[in-house]
Amino acid sequence: MTHDPREHEERQQEDVLPLHKAVMREMDDPRDGFAPTPVWMLFLFFSLIGWGGSYLGSHNGAWRGDMYDDDPAALGRATDKPVAFDAMKVGARTFNYCTQCHQANAQGIPGTYPPLAGSEWVLGRKEVMVRILLHGIDGPFTVKGAVYSGQMPTWSQLSDEQVAGVATYVRSSFGNTASAVDPAMVAAIRKETATRTQSWREAELKQEAAALPPETKP
Repeated sequence: MTHDPREHEERQQEDVLPLHKAVMREMDDPRDGFAPTPVWMLFLFFSLIGWGGSYLGSHNGAWRGDMYDDDPAALGRATDKPVAFDAMKVGARTFNYCTQCHQANAQGIPGTYPPLAGSEWVLGRKEVMVRILLHGIDGPFTVKGAVYSGQMPTWSQLSDEQVAGVATYVRSSFGNTASAVDPAMVAAIRKETATRTQSWREAELKQEAAALPPETKP
């Protein structure tokens, strides 16, 4: 008796196919993307957050964010002693604004930015230096025999303490030996020149210096 190979193969497929169908029913169809987070995991996550917040709130050691500040004067309560104004410390920090032009060593850039070390504008009347800081200066102006045609911008956005500090710092650093500047002087000059809208010119500053009363030595 002769068997047809094709008939035998078809009979085998018919026998195996029901087994494969049973397995395929137990398998999920492939899907793209991410599987959604189980609800129990979300519930556990938010429960932990709630518990953590409750724990920190009840074990904060009476810490209050509005009571922390590096400045003792801003703690909201009276301090034992008033904080003294450290002109050199404030000035050194404020001088960082000046280094881009005048350089960290206060030597400036020849032909572009004037030096502050040995400058007659720095070592001269402190009132004139404060005026320059508050309203800037527009060239041409002469520093140590060299003429500069640029413009120094106004620094009126600085506080009275910052202006006094940086003026004091520059006047007593880089080989300079001039007297300190008091914040009260800055406040008075700021008020006196409040209506000024233009930078100073060299001739104006010389007139201002000539009109000042004799300087009282500290």
